[in-house]
Amino acid sequence: MDKKLRLLFVINPASGAARKVAPQEAVQRFLARHPDVNGELLLLTGDFAGNEARLQELLQEGGWSGVVAAGGDGTVKMVATCLLNKEVPLGILPAGSANGMARDLCIPESWEDALELVMQAHVRKIDVIRINGRDISIHLSDIGLNALLVKYFQRSGVRGMTGYARMVLKTFWYRQRFAVEIDNGADQLSREAFMIVLANAGKYGTGACINPVSDLSDGIFEVVLIKELSLLETLKMLFIRRPFNPHKTEIIRARKVHIYTPKKAEFQIDGEYMGKVNEVVAEVMPRALAVFVPAQRSEG
Repeated sequence: MDKKLRLLFVINPASGAARKVAPQEAVQRFLARHPDVNGELLLLTGDFAGNEARLQELLQEGGWSGVVAAGGDGTVKMVATCLLNKEVPLGILPAGSANGMARDLCIPESWEDALELVMQAHVRKIDVIRINGRDISIHLSDIGLNALLVKYFQRSGVRGMTGYARMVLKTFWYRQRFAVEIDNGADQLSREAFMIVLANAGKYGTGACINPVSDLSDGIFEVVLIKELSLLETLKMLFIRRPFNPHKTEIIRARKVHIYTPKKAEFQIDGEYMGKVNEVVAEVMPRALAVFVPAQRSEG
C-alpha cells in the first residue's frame, strides 16, 4: 500500500501460552516482513492502571495508523476503551483462550493472517455498550449462569478443555432461575430467567450463537433472556456452534435498558467477572469504535 503505516502493538505476553510462538515474536516476524511499517511494542504487565496510563500517553503522541491488541478479550477491551470515538482503528491478534470478539468480526485465527489483515486497512465502525456509566462492553456481557461460569473458571486457575468442562458441570449444578425487571424505554417487563445477555455481538468465543439477529453497527443492542435451561442447552451454549432454541429464549431490542433483579446475581463484562449486582443500566454508543476487519465486513 502507498501510505506508510505507524502501528502500535499492545501485547499481553501471558496470552497464547499453548502456542509455540509468543505473540510478541509473531509481531516481530510481521515487522521483519514489512520493513516499511513503523511498529512500536507495548508489553503489558500485571499493573492494569499503569498499562492503561502508558497506552493513553502513547496515543497522545498522535500519528498512529492503528493499534493492535494482541491478547484475549480482556486485552481487546482495554485497548478499545482507550480508542473510543477516535479515528485510530483497532486491530486484533487473537491470542486469548476464547477470542469472542475476533470470532464475531471474522478475524482469522492464524496470527500471520490476522496481522496481514491490518495491512489491508479495511475499517468498520462498530457500536459499544456503556454499562453503569463507567464500563464498556464491545462483545457480550451477562447476568446469571455464564457469569457464574466465568467466576468459577477465573478462580479455579484450571486451563484446557477438560478443566473447562468440569467448570461447566459445576455451574450447571448451581444454576438458579431469578426474577428480573426490564425497562427499555418502550416496555416494562417482569420475567424469570437463568441468564440475561447484553448482546452487542452474536457469538461466544466457543462459537455458540446467543444472538442470531446481531448487527454490530445498527445503533441497537439485544437483551437476550434464557428462560429454560437443560444440561444439553448448557453444553450447546458452551461448546456447539449453533443458535439457542428460540422457544427457550426471548430477545428484547434496546438503545438503553434498565435491568433490576430483587436478588443479587453474578455479572460479567466481556469475559471479566464483575461480582454480584442488583441493577445494570446499559446504553448504546453508536459506531464509537473503528476496527480493522476483512474486506467483506468493512463499510465501503
